Amino acid sequence: MTKSNDNDPSISSQKEEVSKTEGVETPKAANAPGADDKPEWLISTGDEEPSPTPEDSTSSEEPAETAEQGDDGWTPTDVPTRDSARGEETYYGGRSGSASGFTRQSEATFVPSEPKIYRAPDAKDDDEEEQFGFPEVPADTQRLFIAIEIPRKLKREFIELAGSFRPNEHDRVRWITEEAMHLTLKFLGDIPNDQIVDIKNALNRAAEATGKFTIKVGRTGCFPSFRDPRICWVGFDGELRRLEQLQGRVEGRLVNLGLEADEREFRAHITVGRTRPGIRGRFAEDVGVAWQHAPLRTTGTRIPVNAIALYRSFLNDKGDTEYQQLANYELG
Repeated sequence: MTKSNDNDPSISSQKEEVSKTEGVETPKAANAPGADDKPEWLISTGDEEPSPTPEDSTSSEEPAETAEQGDDGWTPTDVPTRDSARGEETYYGGRSGSASGFTRQSEATFVPSEPKIYRAPDAKDDDEEEQFGFPEVPADTQRLFIAIEIPRKLKREFIELAGSFRPNEHDRVRWITEEAMHLTLKFLGDIPNDQIVDIKNALNRAAEATGKFTIKVGRTGCFPSFRDPRICWVGFDGELRRLEQLQGRVEGRLVNLGLEADEREFRAHITVGRTRPGIRGRFAEDVGVAWQHAPLRTTGTRIPVNAIALYRSFLNDKGDTEYQQLANYELG
């Protein structure tokens, strides 16, 4: 086998300089093997540094005793060649950009020193839809939201879309009840009772400034996407510009009262179902595909928008969420 040190011009030149200046070669350690005694599996990388002379050892930045030595008293700088068929690959990127001589195992055989901890999916929904009917409501407050009521016939047809799902996919979704279906304009959250009167007055002024208009039933959609559905909804078409103006007036009036502004973009929709916690990956994608191809036959149906309403959500004695309309304001 060829010794790469014998062919390395940098090491050869250094040996000649030592011979000229000192007159003698640097003595070898008594127990160190000669160059011809190296094991065959050692192959030089070509970038190891020459052994320091006795004079250089005193000026070295790092003490000699910090070097790691083998059982035979010398420090190997070479590594054996690796067989690529065993799933190992040589890693390049040494100090000078050349092959550094150590190997990195492939991902198929690598075992981390500290195993990763698996964390189960959070049971709490992390979707973009407001959650109504939380059991913990502060005292002297009411959970409120503003919405547009849609015909009951359309609500029932939206619910029937779930019947087009296969049983396994159907069970991965929490389907919304008919009473919970509203075209929400703004979710207010827990509002102190003494502030409700001001909110009603603000909604009345916003309704008076907006004329009546018409929207149409659109198509099915998912938040955030059909491939990763968290919410299954039905959208709207028609005079959406008028609808956005109404929502903007409501938002502006309530923000002036000190309520928190909604930073999310308003997207008119009615939530029909939410995927259950932990449903992700291929199982969620199957739900999205089924909802995308659900037979929505009411697309294009006209819905007159004549009023906006203030709703309250609360839990009844059985623990179910109920909705109560507190006020209704006809559009001007």
